[in-house]
Amino acid sequence: MRRSAIVSGSALLLTLGSLVPAAAQNPAAPISLEERVRRLEELLAARPAPVQQPALPAEQIAPVAQIPAAEPAFLPAQQSDAPTAVAAEPSLDERVRQLEAELDVARDNEMALRTRLSTLEQSTADASWIFDYNRASVRTADGRFVLTLRARFQFDAGSFFQDGDLPAAVNVGRDLHNGTYFRRAQIGFEGRVYRDFLYEMVFDFGSSGTERAGQIYLLRVAYVGIPDFTFNVGAIQPKFSMDDSTSSADITFLERASIVNTILDPFGGSDSRRGAEILYNKQGFLFGSDNLLISAAYTGERIATVKNDDEGTQVLGRVAYRFFSDEESNYQIGVNAARILNKPNRQMSISDRPESRVDGLQLVGFGPTGLAAAVNAQTAWAWGVEAGMNYGPFYMAGEYFRYGLDRTDDTLKDPEFDGWYAQASYFLTGEMRPYVPASAAWGSPPSNNPFALDADSWGAWEVKARYSVNDFDAFISDPVSANRVRGGEQRIITAGMNWYLNRNLRWMFDHMWVDVDRLNSTGAQAGQKFNVFATRLQFSY
Repeated sequence: MRRSAIVSGSALLLTLGSLVPAAAQNPAAPISLEERVRRLEELLAARPAPVQQPALPAEQIAPVAQIPAAEPAFLPAQQSDAPTAVAAEPSLDERVRQLEAELDVARDNEMALRTRLSTLEQSTADASWIFDYNRASVRTADGRFVLTLRARFQFDAGSFFQDGDLPAAVNVGRDLHNGTYFRRAQIGFEGRVYRDFLYEMVFDFGSSGTERAGQIYLLRVAYVGIPDFTFNVGAIQPKFSMDDSTSSADITFLERASIVNTILDPFGGSDSRRGAEILYNKQGFLFGSDNLLISAAYTGERIATVKNDDEGTQVLGRVAYRFFSDEESNYQIGVNAARILNKPNRQMSISDRPESRVDGLQLVGFGPTGLAAAVNAQTAWAWGVEAGMNYGPFYMAGEYFRYGLDRTDDTLKDPEFDGWYAQASYFLTGEMRPYVPASAAWGSPPSNNPFALDADSWGAWEVKARYSVNDFDAFISDPVSANRVRGGEQRIITAGMNWYLNRNLRWMFDHMWVDVDRLNSTGAQAGQKFNVFATRLQFSY
């Protein structure tokens, strides 16, 4: 656009330059008025068409005064019913003056075009660095191009307190391992190109129980050119469930609730997910303070999944509505739904760990070694409801999910499972968890008094508690053994505290009371009760 504008403008300048009368170039050869008029009319007829000027937002480029295009005074007037007098033919001198006036207007329009082109070149070329709370960004003056660096690490440590005389039937998790590791170690960047496209590239070197060589965490491109809509493609993290829509840098506990972690992976959610997503997010949907988020995604396998067959596919979505908000409070409700369209190997394995990843062993579910056998099924369904609120420094949230598998053997019963959690927290220092409309979830608050010994400032302090239930049992006493799914039930009570030293640094403490109730294939109790103390040091920007 700019190149065509400059070329057209140059052509116009060359045309204007050629309008110098021949008499001025060669004083010895004067020309008549008739010849001057003829030449002027020919040059005007050959003048380049007006150039379409690049459309720029008003706030980015100062408007240039619009110069009205002059109409030749000798053009016929519009027809009218009233009798009019016949206008006298203008003299040659008058026609010369009119034509030269029109050429002056053309010169002025060309100068205006040159000014706007110069402004456009400057606005896209100038760039500035912004360093906000240790997060560095570089962007052009017009905001059409942005590049932001980001990083996050979470260093976890934990200890398990178990009975020393567990029954012989407890064959999984008899000695859970204490230790330290990096739960997440992420580095990447995100930004904007050509105003309407966003991108995000993040790689993660952390994992559950041990670090890894690194893999794609997020690798997506998004189109935001349609108001209130976002179209994501690549390695995405779909907006599914309120807990998972909360950034891992902002979650209240070290891990998300067990039922949320359980359904995310098999039903197409979580991070590193190949797929596409459509988001609709509208603040002020029905009235000024509400917020509506609708998401729908079609996903395949996760990046790290080794595929020995066709890729499994899922569809999933979420609707969340904040129906009340003021300066101190936010209240939200929502629903979630998902469907496994195709599990190529027809073997459903669903399980979970306790709400700690220091030891990555899975204690409940079906499929992993030592637990109930995988269920022969190719499709499955899930639905859930959510609710969350904050009133000043007090925050509370909860979700319930139910899901079922469609067995490939029609003579057997289709198993169904469920789980739920409720959690609450309170800031002793008065901060409030901010509501994030784009994800329909709550974030982390900035500390009113960042930690500084010399200023006697100690950051923000939050106390918290959660109760969660995750039930993998179905038909456990059915007379037909093939119907039974003895995945077990896990109940966890968690209490703890979070210390927000500043916007970038947080230290978390969780103490968990875990009760695993699971029968083995013979009907013997294979579960156990134990305590976990875990802590996390997190740095992010």
